Amino acid sequence: YNPDQLGANTTDIVPGLFTQIVSNNKILIQDYGEWYYLLNGGTSIPGYAQLANRYISYRYDWFSSFNDLTTGNGFDDYPITGQSYFENSYLRLKPWETIRNEMSKRQGADRANAEMYFRLATIMKDYQSAKLVDFYNSIPYFDAFQGNNQTTGAWYPVYDDPKAIYESIITELGHLVDSLPVFYNNMDATAKTILAKQDIVFGGNINKWVQYTNALRIKYLVRISGVDAAFAQSGLQAALTKPLLDADLEFKMWAPVDVLGGGTWQRGLYENTFASFIPGVIMKRLNYDSLKYQPGIDDPRLPVLAMPTKYHDYRSITFNIDQQTPLYDGGDKYYPYADNIPSSLSTNAKSMYNIVTLSLNSAMPVYVFSRTEQDLLLAEIALKGLANTGKLPGDHISDAVVHSVNYWYRINQLSTASRGVDDAELYPTKPSDAAILAWATVVRGKFDLASGVEDKMEILMQQKYIHLNLLAPYELWAELRRTGHPKLEPFVWHGSIWKPFPERVRYPASEQKNNTTNFAKVASDNNLTSKIFWVPSNRTTDLYWSDNTFK
Repeated sequence: YNPDQLGANTTDIVPGLFTQIVSNNKILIQDYGEWYYLLNGGTSIPGYAQLANRYISYRYDWFSSFNDLTTGNGFDDYPITGQSYFENSYLRLKPWETIRNEMSKRQGADRANAEMYFRLATIMKDYQSAKLVDFYNSIPYFDAFQGNNQTTGAWYPVYDDPKAIYESIITELGHLVDSLPVFYNNMDATAKTILAKQDIVFGGNINKWVQYTNALRIKYLVRISGVDAAFAQSGLQAALTKPLLDADLEFKMWAPVDVLGGGTWQRGLYENTFASFIPGVIMKRLNYDSLKYQPGIDDPRLPVLAMPTKYHDYRSITFNIDQQTPLYDGGDKYYPYADNIPSSLSTNAKSMYNIVTLSLNSAMPVYVFSRTEQDLLLAEIALKGLANTGKLPGDHISDAVVHSVNYWYRINQLSTASRGVDDAELYPTKPSDAAILAWATVVRGKFDLASGVEDKMEILMQQKYIHLNLLAPYELWAELRRTGHPKLEPFVWHGSIWKPFPERVRYPASEQKNNTTNFAKVASDNNLTSKIFWVPSNRTTDLYWSDNTFK
């Protein structure tokens, strides 16, 4: 068993091909290079979505083009397009077509065993393809992934309608929810034992795969509900009768994680600590009162998500650079690295993400899906009347907060980094269940008192931002673009008030060169401002606070 390569003595290539898909970086597992460039300049997805950024002042003159979404000098989509995310997604999914071809040659037990792997690989194909749609809108899909089954002229697949792709993926996931247990039961005992070893995600636990598949289905149905309510409502009512997550879905890397020199995302975060300051759009929804953390008044996730400053409190960066520059120039500096916790605690004037929870946590599991993410989807479903969830929207909000607090304290306690340096601040004691529920009730109260769907969506998306933060920046950017929530802080530079909002990334130059005829049909959308198909026509246009304050 080796998840990275197939040996010469391998008797059945299918299990290894499946493991190759799920162990590839940039599918489920976030990647070092990906995260290095996402954070480094402060002008990529986390910066514009206000998930994390540098402590910006006028010394960073490249932010003078932050408002430029026309020539591309502002928003940096290099971490996606420049890192060949488009091309490599198809390459990383190539084992899917090889498994399909192998399965078609087989009969009896051999076919049944291979078919189980093919169905699990199909979930990965659907997941990654939906992610490409979320980045680019139209992509080659129905004529892609053909390999040896190419028909004449199909070497250059057409760009398909993104809504049709989403609908196909949703339908396929629905069939898989029902059929995965059947395919699993058709495997022989030996094949099930092999699957448990080769499946590094869930260890062959078919119930977890069913829950994950249904969770993806629900997410995609919610995502398109603003452009096809009837399709979404029908699908959601069916999906809610199927198994839902009963625990957070994650997995442990199969080899020891080197957060300082490995290939996973934490190294990118570690090497870009100076770009991992927490913006006010998140911090000011954690720290509601004074700068000091006050249990019962502030969010209990604050001390496990954020590093305290040298003042022993929690301070966010602002995107009002006119206000922030004098603070930096006046001596509010920081220690830019993650290699010396005492220096960070004694020097930093603004709060970074908690280094021991995230970048130095070698026990950090790979995030797949969480109960909190599911709770917030259910809250939106109930709020908008898309289906009957069996609960009030506020009930789901409360559930989301409880599950999120439990999640982040568990992740924090997994870490062993810098134990003994300042455990009280870096490894805070988890609040009691009663205290966690009390905070969930506070958030639920804010949600219930909010007037109208848009104001309630603001509270809901604030919670999604707090929970997913750096775990899922692509997911948060998609939700921000879809809903227009949470509201962002205007970027103020030398008196200019800017409100840029990138809607997508640009296609790679290789498509323009190699798939010329088909690319020409989508070339007019090859910019940073054309909307993805799932953006509702009535999405709020007020994407930023007009008075430069947070509410």
